[in-house]
Amino acid sequence: MEVITRVLSQFGYCFDRELDTGLLFINAESPSSLPAILVDTHLFSKCAKDYPYIYYTSEQNRLMHQHEGGLLRFLFDDENQLAQDLETFLVSEPPETDIRVFGQAREENHLDPTPPEFNFALIFEEVFGAQALHALKPEVSVIDRAGVRRYVDYELTKSDCTIAIELNGERYHHPLFTGREKYKSQLFKQNSLVSDGIKVFRWSNRGMADRAKITDQMREYFGSADTFKSNPAFHAKREISTFDLYEHQEQALERINKERIAGKNTFLVVLPTGTGKTEVFIEDMREQITNGSVKRVLVLVPTTALKAQTIGRITKHIPTLRVGESLSNTDVTVQTNAGMLRQFRHIPSNYFDYVLVDEAHRAAAHGLRKVLEHFMPKTLIGLTATDERLDRQKLEDIFGSYEVDLTLAEAIKKGIVPPIRAFRLKSNIDLSAVRFNGKDYVKSDLNKTVQVESRDQLIVDVLLKYFSEPLQYAKPISQGIIFCVDVRHTERMAKLLNKNGIPAASVHAKNRSGLADYANKSIRFLCACELLNEGWDAPQTEVVVMARPTMSKVLYTQQLGRGTRNYPGKEALYVIDVVDSYGAALAPFSVHSLLQIPYYMPFADVIEPHQQRQVSEITILEGLYEQVRTIEPVNIFNFTTEFGDLLNEEQLARELFISTSTLKSWVKKGDVQPTRTIPFGRAQLHYFEPELIQIIRAEKGLKERTEESRHDDFFEFLEQRDYTFSYKIVFLLALLKHIDGQGEAKLENVTATYQQFYQGLFNRFGRAEKGNNPLNKLENLQNSAYMQRSMLQNPFEKFERKRFVYHCEDLAFISFDSVLWERLTKSDIDKIKDQMAEDGVNYFAKLEVQLEKSDFELIG
Repeated sequence: MEVITRVLSQFGYCFDRELDTGLLFINAESPSSLPAILVDTHLFSKCAKDYPYIYYTSEQNRLMHQHEGGLLRFLFDDENQLAQDLETFLVSEPPETDIRVFGQAREENHLDPTPPEFNFALIFEEVFGAQALHALKPEVSVIDRAGVRRYVDYELTKSDCTIAIELNGERYHHPLFTGREKYKSQLFKQNSLVSDGIKVFRWSNRGMADRAKITDQMREYFGSADTFKSNPAFHAKREISTFDLYEHQEQALERINKERIAGKNTFLVVLPTGTGKTEVFIEDMREQITNGSVKRVLVLVPTTALKAQTIGRITKHIPTLRVGESLSNTDVTVQTNAGMLRQFRHIPSNYFDYVLVDEAHRAAAHGLRKVLEHFMPKTLIGLTATDERLDRQKLEDIFGSYEVDLTLAEAIKKGIVPPIRAFRLKSNIDLSAVRFNGKDYVKSDLNKTVQVESRDQLIVDVLLKYFSEPLQYAKPISQGIIFCVDVRHTERMAKLLNKNGIPAASVHAKNRSGLADYANKSIRFLCACELLNEGWDAPQTEVVVMARPTMSKVLYTQQLGRGTRNYPGKEALYVIDVVDSYGAALAPFSVHSLLQIPYYMPFADVIEPHQQRQVSEITILEGLYEQVRTIEPVNIFNFTTEFGDLLNEEQLARELFISTSTLKSWVKKGDVQPTRTIPFGRAQLHYFEPELIQIIRAEKGLKERTEESRHDDFFEFLEQRDYTFSYKIVFLLALLKHIDGQGEAKLENVTATYQQFYQGLFNRFGRAEKGNNPLNKLENLQNSAYMQRSMLQNPFEKFERKRFVYHCEDLAFISFDSVLWERLTKSDIDKIKDQMAEDGVNYFAKLEVQLEKSDFELIG
């Protein structure tokens, strides 16, 4: 420790405290704003069995959040290596190296979200709402301090900062499984992000299985959804001019100006090597600065050698300009691709008026697409050489697009995405008996209900009628995707389509072969289940069939997004919503509910139903318009749309700091009136306006409880010493006996200790409680299942009602509330144990049962 402290002190850091894995240091002068430093000194002395990955991620996330500057983390090898690592991330500027690329570009080849990624998105939607999903970008490339392109699973875009989210597997990311070298690589990536101002949070499948805990963590770590990006990012097209220039430099400049006058602001210029391409750019830039059109210029070059060379040339030709590599106090900023990829997220998109990309043919390989999509200058120029023109089409795609924040409807109106034409295919399948878990249909019920041959045949009949031939005589056969419920459903649909003469393939996690066939257009339809929800791109897709009913806006919009790309000859995206009978008000998503369109006309443009975009519209779907095309009203009610701002029972109970059973009791008695109630089978679902929180608090005399008061609220509750029976005392001691570092204890262990205590009392005194208490019956005491039910219904419920503890049924454990657990110190826990032992002795003394404090100390 002395060696580490000495090294850290040289960088202005002092020892703070010892943690499970090592030593924590904070900056002596700016402990809150600068990153904290954790040196792993005894992580690898632990056993993976005794130190599960959730311990690692929970500790790191907590520290990352607590320190405004984030957390830098190092594995201690020796004094010299630690000093070198600290120099790299605390003192040295990021090296301006060329970008090194290993493997494929994940943002371009990411076929589908992994189960952790998909689960995270669903929980994120539940916590912050569907609109907030636009701020969550999957598979984002980053550049580490060594110039290597790396990836993060999600990037959360906020108005004041950027957050990186990594969703890890135990075996693939736990340092005790991966080993020291892979762990160092993981830390290098993480430290690179933190040093660039990006906080990094990690969760595993095990961490996400505890929904109560991750919900609280998301709210605490990510803050208010008001700070999130509010609209989806669509790729608009720049007016781009691509041409070869072999003429004299003056003629090259005339050509650029001519195109600029014509309204174009993006140029791909191909110049032979050695023809003075840098001078062409410098003269064009000089003219734009002179006439006042340009104030700030960015020049991107691939290497540090070219960076120094370019700065020298600009300074020589225009000595009056301030040229350098920093953003401040410069007119012209010259950066390497690697340098800009590390910082562009922190620069306003309109900061530069003029952007030049030298050696533009490297843009695709270096991941500059994100940078060029981000900035919106008045002039964007890419320079390349004739001997590398084979990549020109790719370059036009990269330089020609930029990101715009629009709603889907706005993007359609602007022509950024194709028009959407909808067809509502009505089946006779009744979904009213399918259970609803508060967020979506229960998948097991949906599988049994939806997978019937008649419903599948309806889908095939529609495709045969309208899409078995080309939509236009001059274009190829149309292609599309059918989103199914599960793997079995995809295989049934593909088999039925092929039987009816429509080439199709089933694709899922274990069989992706159909993707290549679809790409080369040897099949017409893909039948998929959650494989193609996100990250897979086939812009030729012009038919999307929603055969999987869903209440999740995440799922529906991701599926719809498979077809919302423009493509040559693509007149529109045709969406077929399979509309089942859902009985109650819980309608699944459809195009109409998504876009809030109250009227329906078969295959009409959903945004502009009366506009006939093409004269040949009737020939597009021959026979469709022979029928009378009346506009019919649509019940566009959707659970998410209408109830998105209301609180369900669980959410209201949490805000009131009571149990859901207490709230249900108040509703049943008529003390609390729900804002909306939906009949659902034999049950009723109640929803409440947020304004009711204050009203109910006032009527019921409830104190306002917050995360900040959680610690004090807990001890206030204990100090009341409200003991009808001894249950709360014994339960709390049993919980503390088995609690781990995350504030969790296995339910079976807590139950066993709880049961053993009362059995011991019965064996010693012939009774375990007062009067006719059920615990005075030996058959109850010997029945573990009974004791577990009794514990959960009695003492546990008292603590759960106050939101101090909760039961995670999926993982079979009891846990302290995460906010409370973080605030409980060792002295707090000792204080709790001491009070419970004292209260236990006093309680049983009234029953004339003489116990010592040591009897209770054996429990906890």
